[in-house]
Amino acid sequence: MSAREKEVKIIRPTKEGDDAGYIRVGAYCRVSTDSEDQLNSFFAQVKYYNDYIRRNEMMRLVDIYADEGITGTEMQKRDEFKRMLKDAKNRKLDRVLVKSVTRFARNSLECIEAVRELKACGVSVFFENDNLDTEQMNSEIILYIKSAFAQQEALSASRRMAMSVRMRMENGTYKPSSAPYGYKLEDGDLIVLPDEAEQVRKVYELYLSGMGEKAIVKYMQTHETGGLQWSMKQVSYLLTNERYVGDLLMRKYYTPPMLPLRAKKNRGEEDMFLCEGAHEAIIPKEDYLAVQEMRRERSEKYFKPPQEKQFFQGKIVCEQCGWRYRKHQKDREWYWKCGKKGLTSEVCHAPLLSDKEIRRAFVRMFNTLKQNEKTVIGDTIQQLQTLKIKVNGGNGMIAEIDNEMATLSKQNSTFSDLFLKGVIDSVLYFEKTDRLKNRMAELRERRQKLVNEDEEEKCLEKLRALKRIVEKKPFLTAMDEALFDEIVDKIRVGQDGSLTFALKCELKLRVKR
Repeated sequence: MSAREKEVKIIRPTKEGDDAGYIRVGAYCRVSTDSEDQLNSFFAQVKYYNDYIRRNEMMRLVDIYADEGITGTEMQKRDEFKRMLKDAKNRKLDRVLVKSVTRFARNSLECIEAVRELKACGVSVFFENDNLDTEQMNSEIILYIKSAFAQQEALSASRRMAMSVRMRMENGTYKPSSAPYGYKLEDGDLIVLPDEAEQVRKVYELYLSGMGEKAIVKYMQTHETGGLQWSMKQVSYLLTNERYVGDLLMRKYYTPPMLPLRAKKNRGEEDMFLCEGAHEAIIPKEDYLAVQEMRRERSEKYFKPPQEKQFFQGKIVCEQCGWRYRKHQKDREWYWKCGKKGLTSEVCHAPLLSDKEIRRAFVRMFNTLKQNEKTVIGDTIQQLQTLKIKVNGGNGMIAEIDNEMATLSKQNSTFSDLFLKGVIDSVLYFEKTDRLKNRMAELRERRQKLVNEDEEEKCLEKLRALKRIVEKKPFLTAMDEALFDEIVDKIRVGQDGSLTFALKCELKLRVKR
């Protein structure tokens, strides 16, 4: 072989890891009800995709995402669907298999948005029955039409079901689907349960004797548990349910023919149907009517206008039982107490905290954090970076991008100085700076994708953001609500009254009472 004749070997691109050269596949399947037939269909879909992927040598099964007994008109309720999207964002999937568009989604807008989201993550979707492959699609028109048909089918089914239920209500053949406390369902009929019925009668007796709902809860928790978790909501339900006098009020809730298909309380939008004497009564009608009159009078007497939402509402959690703290006013001061106290039979010893006390604790926490910023945040970032390098070599690409962006930023500043001094003209200046800005935009996009794929890097990014906030903010002398919302996720209250501030960067800082 002469000096000029060189042997050239082609090195094909490969993926890292055990799945190199393979397509990482996830399968999504869904059944719309939890009946036995649909359950069989659910297992059939799972088995089908297991076999399908195993037969294809170029595929590797990552996971099967299966929502059982869940509607396809609303993504929010489909946990497995959301898990699939999360895995796609974390670059665990290359392709998703699904039987048909109707199995994927019955809401055309959510269907298109989900496909776009997957496509942005480099994941294609193949709808087998519809022979649609998003990897080969130049337009979303066909997918939109298919999903629109699926949506219309779901709305039509909902309307047919609503009409069927209405007709059965009108002719008196409607059977309740659930039994309230005190009854059991037998062949669609409500049958009285003697022991539970006695508890219901006791609640009515106590209320008619002048006892309030809160006092009834405490009494029932102590004396008449009856296997029920007594609460204000439960007592109110017993006192207002017409079924206890033998009547059946139908269509208290209705489902509007629009997506998402959610049941709404009927406030006069649709006809209601009252069937008197539908089953055996537990409470005499005169007692039931007397209770309703007493509730109306008490409501008028003790009604308070809705109070303004307090800042910490929904942000304080009891460390012992996990219940949220609720606001409580005493001597014109706002206090916070565990929501579980007095509402359940279990005892919670979480302390009462004043609003001012919590605000002072946040000020102390932030000032301590600022004073020890290098130790708490800086050293934590350094340790995480070191650990990351030791475990997987770190992400050198992010470091390279950061260095290049810093270099480009300096170059941009240099061109700006030269232009201001008249060394270069406007044509050359804009030509150079536009090129730099475009490159900076590309680098920022690449960096964001790398960060999204790397859980450790996400954590580091949050810590760096906190570091910037702490460095910029001065020491606090009073509560800063905007700062609290920016850095704090939740406050957890210990039994000793200590407050643990769970920050959004996953740091937890405890302040003693």
